Amino acid sequence: MLRSLYRRQLEADLPRWVEAGWIAPEGAAQIRRDLGADGEGRFRLPLLLAGIGAICIALALVAFVAANWEAIPRPVKLAGIAALLVAAHGAAALFAARGWRAVADIATLFAVLVFVAGLSLVGQMYHLPVDWQAGSLIVVVGALAAAWLCASRGAALVATIAAMIWLFWRDDTLHLATPDGLLALILLAATAGHVLRHSSLAGRLAVLAQALATYAAFVIGEMDRMDMSRDAEVVSAVLLGLAALAGAFAVWGLVAHRLLRGGADGVAALADTGLRTAPLLLALGCVIGLFLGLDSYDFLGNRVDARVLLLWPVTVVTLLAAAGAALAITRGVWDGAFTAVLVASALSFALPLMVVWFPGQVVWIAVIALTGAVAISVAGSAAHRTSWSVFGNLAIAAVLLMLLEHTVGSLIGQSVFFLLAGLALIVVALVSGYILRKRSGKTEAAS
Repeated sequence: MLRSLYRRQLEADLPRWVEAGWIAPEGAAQIRRDLGADGEGRFRLPLLLAGIGAICIALALVAFVAANWEAIPRPVKLAGIAALLVAAHGAAALFAARGWRAVADIATLFAVLVFVAGLSLVGQMYHLPVDWQAGSLIVVVGALAAAWLCASRGAALVATIAAMIWLFWRDDTLHLATPDGLLALILLAATAGHVLRHSSLAGRLAVLAQALATYAAFVIGEMDRMDMSRDAEVVSAVLLGLAALAGAFAVWGLVAHRLLRGGADGVAALADTGLRTAPLLLALGCVIGLFLGLDSYDFLGNRVDARVLLLWPVTVVTLLAAAGAALAITRGVWDGAFTAVLVASALSFALPLMVVWFPGQVVWIAVIALTGAVAISVAGSAAHRTSWSVFGNLAIAAVLLMLLEHTVGSLIGQSVFFLLAGLALIVVALVSGYILRKRSGKTEAAS
């Protein structure tokens, strides 16, 4: 459930619980303080509007300078950039000293935007050669410095976006045993470390996107090194990589939820965001895999290099997911939610194998895709995660619509598919019912 909706429901329920005597007024106040329900989010909209306003002002200044480029002397341009940087950081320091952390963050964000615009203006003034790769890296370094020195979430967000731009503006593919490969990992560690220390939803989503981009860049680099560039191999790597990464996000998100309650807030929040992101990746894998399998593209019939299963980024992430599952078992926190998540991940991992290596098996491809989508939804019910149920249901709807359009070949093919799909759905329903009954029995016994 979304946190804002949960708070709203909580505010509706707490007075009734207090009146019924189920909890004391002091307990209700403590619950509100624990969740920040008594005003933490009250000023988010004004602060968001102020942040957008800071971006608009920075753009207005750049447009003004560009419109009067010839009329403004070069020394005035340089002095203006320096003065804006000093003034913005000075204002941020003043606001921070008074305890206005959010306003200080906006001032730091404005300073970073001035720094980014200043790079472009200085390059134009001195006719420097265009180098987007180096420019984006300078932005990353400057924004990271501001983020860490000023504890600015906005500056960290700019650094994360610039790091992703740097990844894909590079001329060469990314390899681990190179300076750029090590630098990509260092940048990811720096932005992730900041998010762990100064957590925000936008920052966590941006860091997860950066992790996905870095992961994809390493996969592309490893395929280039192994000379695997045919379409079938690319499809295999993309779908296998999505399933492996989603499994790692999901397993470690559940592990953190079970083991870090009341513990490291930044780690738990980042893991929880990864857990919420995982079903989107799994659902995309199911839908894309079925789309390719139903259309039976010619390139899927090509012989696939078996080394695609040994791409080290995919292998490392898969082992990471397995390590999370082993930790859950050894710490005694394994439950039906882990089982459902692993089933969904395994089916998403099996789908590209069927799609690429057995392209003619349309019925089985359809069954695996539908069962995988159902497993995502079941995982949402087992783990009490609305995002999983939503993406699972959307994937089920997309799969069914695609099957209706393509009709799975002949009438015999349709009958076989719906027979297997019906059996799979019944098995999933029975397993889900068993898990829910078992959990209900434990709850009643505990009460």
